[in-house]
Amino acid sequence: MLLKTLIEGFMLGLSTGTICLLTCTPIYLPYLISEDRSLKKSFYKVMEISAGRFIAYLLFGALAGWLGSFLPQQQRTLFTGISYILLSVFLVLNTMRTHRAEKSCRIPGWMKLSNSAFLLGIFTGVNFCPSFLIALTKSFDLGGMMGGILLFAGFFVGTTLFLLPLAFGGLLTAVGKIKQLARIVSLLIAVWFIWQGGVNLHKAWKNTQANIINPVSAQYTAFVLSSQQDSTYASALADSLATVYPERPKLLIYSSLQPEQMYFNRSAAVIFITSSLWKPEYEKDLDKFNYVVIPAGFSIPQAVNFLQKFSFKVEKEKGFHWSFDPQKPLRKD
Repeated sequence: MLLKTLIEGFMLGLSTGTICLLTCTPIYLPYLISEDRSLKKSFYKVMEISAGRFIAYLLFGALAGWLGSFLPQQQRTLFTGISYILLSVFLVLNTMRTHRAEKSCRIPGWMKLSNSAFLLGIFTGVNFCPSFLIALTKSFDLGGMMGGILLFAGFFVGTTLFLLPLAFGGLLTAVGKIKQLARIVSLLIAVWFIWQGGVNLHKAWKNTQANIINPVSAQYTAFVLSSQQDSTYASALADSLATVYPERPKLLIYSSLQPEQMYFNRSAAVIFITSSLWKPEYEKDLDKFNYVVIPAGFSIPQAVNFLQKFSFKVEKEKGFHWSFDPQKPLRKD
C-alpha cells in the first residue's frame, strides 16, 4: 500500500511535470544565470532548489494527510500570499547580491541569504500552483500523515526530472550581457509576485471580514411576507420551505411593508418577501437582515434547490440578500 502511494505520487509528478516546468522556469532560469557558474555548480544549485522543494512538499504532504479534508480557500490564499511576498524579497536580494558581487562591492551578511537555492526551493514549493494543488487534493483523499508524505515524495521525484535540464541554463552566462538581462527579468518577476502576493493577502483579509451563510440552515427560522394578491403563492412557498427548515415558516400578510416595524431576530431569521411588497428603498433599511425577494410565479422547487445548494459570503454586520429574477434562469452547476 505504501509503495503504491509512492508510485502514484511519482506518476502524478510525471503527468504534471510540464505544468511545473512552465510555472517554475521563469523563476529558476534567471536565478541560475544571474552569475557565472559551471555546469557542475548549476546542477548543484538545481539539486539545492530541489531539496528545498522536497522539504516544503513533505511538510505539506504531512499536513494534508493529517487533516484529511480540503484546506479552506482562506488558508490557501494566505499561504500563497505570504510565499509570493517572500519569494519576491528573495529575488530582489539575489539581484542586488549578484550585481554587487560583479562590481566587487562588499556584500552585507543578510544579503548572502539569497545565495541559498535551498530557500528558493522552499518559497517556490509552498505555493498553490496547479500541479501542487492536484497533489495536495490527492493527499487529502488518502488520509494519514504517512500517505501524504509518500505521495509528495513521489511527486517530488517525478517533477524534479523535468527541472534538471535547467542546469544547462548556467552555460548561457557565456553570452554577453545575459547576466544583466537575467537580473532585470528577476526584478520584473519579483514585482509581479509582490503584486500577486498583495492581492492574495488582501483577499485573505477580506475573508476574515466576511461570514459564510447557508440560508436554509437549521439555525435559521424562516418567515414569508406577502401581499394579499400573492397569498396563494406565498402559502405554497411556505409549504415547500417547511421541508428544509425545522418548522413551517410563518406566513404574514401585509398591505405594505414597514421595515422600521420588523421585529425579526436579524441573526436568526431569513425573510422571504414576495416582489409585490418589495421596494428598492428597502435595501438600505433591511441591510442587516437576511432576506430573499421572490416574484410570485417563480419556480418554488428551483428556488429552494438553489438556496440549498449554495452558500453565500457576506460582509460582517450585514445580512444575506438575494433576489430571484424571473427573466434569468438559475445556473444548473
